[in-house]
Amino acid sequence: MRILNSKKLFFYGMFLLNLASYGQAIKASSFGFTTDQAKALKLALNSQYDTIIIDKQDKVWSLPPMVFRGIKNKVIILEPDTEVYAKKGAFAKTNASLFSFVHCENIQIYGNMGLVCMNKEEYVDGEWRHAISLRASKKIKIQDLRIRDSGGDGIYIAGFGKGTYSEDIYIDNLRSDNNKRQGLSIISGKNITIKNSTFADTRGTLPGAGLDIEPNNEHDVISNINVENCVFKNNYHSGIMLALGRLTANSSPVSIYFKDCILSNNHAKDHPKTSAELIIGSNMKSPVKGEVVFESCTFEDSKWGLFYSRKRADAYKVSFNNCVAKRICTDGSWPVVFLEVPNYRELTGPLGGYEFNNMYLEYSTDVPFMVVRGSRLGTLKHLKDIKGDITIQGLADIKDFKYINYDPKNNLDVDLEIIRKVR
Repeated sequence: MRILNSKKLFFYGMFLLNLASYGQAIKASSFGFTTDQAKALKLALNSQYDTIIIDKQDKVWSLPPMVFRGIKNKVIILEPDTEVYAKKGAFAKTNASLFSFVHCENIQIYGNMGLVCMNKEEYVDGEWRHAISLRASKKIKIQDLRIRDSGGDGIYIAGFGKGTYSEDIYIDNLRSDNNKRQGLSIISGKNITIKNSTFADTRGTLPGAGLDIEPNNEHDVISNINVENCVFKNNYHSGIMLALGRLTANSSPVSIYFKDCILSNNHAKDHPKTSAELIIGSNMKSPVKGEVVFESCTFEDSKWGLFYSRKRADAYKVSFNNCVAKRICTDGSWPVVFLEVPNYRELTGPLGGYEFNNMYLEYSTDVPFMVVRGSRLGTLKHLKDIKGDITIQGLADIKDFKYINYDPKNNLDVDLEIIRKVR
């Protein structure tokens, strides 16, 4: 008699509960698992049944690229211990994702901590072989799922054409590990919630972040993005990238909210880009407006600093409220905050737009809190709109600010209260 452990019992109970909630259910294998698994799954999702069970078989599900267009009102449930793999040799095209949902609506995926896995070592070229791709889809729910080893992103969220986006996306308890490009990418999306999830060990191609919010053009939308109780750790680049440089003042304002998140030990030393747990960017000449908030977030166990940015002060505002950074800057080569002139050759506006409210820092290397790098051509005229209160536990007699090719007499509305406490 097989005895399930407590975790498996819990997910199996949730599976039975989910199954009981839907009347028209069918096992996908009944459409021909032994003859053609891909065809069986497509027939199941295109059938009249509203609930499709990807059931555990004696061998794993092995699938080629699966594209679903216009599918609506379906519940997809993985039985406990079910494993779905990308079929070896079937992903020759660099943009071939394992599961692509295009113009789909009201799709619920309950994973029961089952596994969706690709073959990263096979994908020597390209960066778009995502495990799950959501394009111009809405009302999508993904819960209790493990994703790993994709040739691109664990999950990719975008529109499908100019000015389009995915919306009402809900992701809960996702484990996105060892993907090639990103744990999760948001290109264009509205009303997106990501909770209780982990994005770890991304490595293989640039950027290599845990989460990358990176629109392709000024018509993309980044609105009401909520990330709560998530962990970003051991990624090749930063834990979180806000690569918003392609949005402009003509774009819809951004709104992004992080709460109770942890960023830990991100950015490898051999990565060619700037080292930081968090990267914050904007357009050099015409930045997008809006707001980004980090609420009660923790940054820890990092060789590098809290964040790096070339964001203009007239771009979206970034606030850190009740955040903690501890055991950071251990390499001793980067400050807590590094701000760099947006453009070395052209005057492009002030640098800044940050607020630190009740922030606590703990580090033991002799780096300043903030380094501001201007240019020899004087293209950084002002550091502007940086306010708040910060407590630093660390070494004594360390300068709070270091200015390179910039005169701090040009600061405008820079009002930081920094209290240093010696260990």
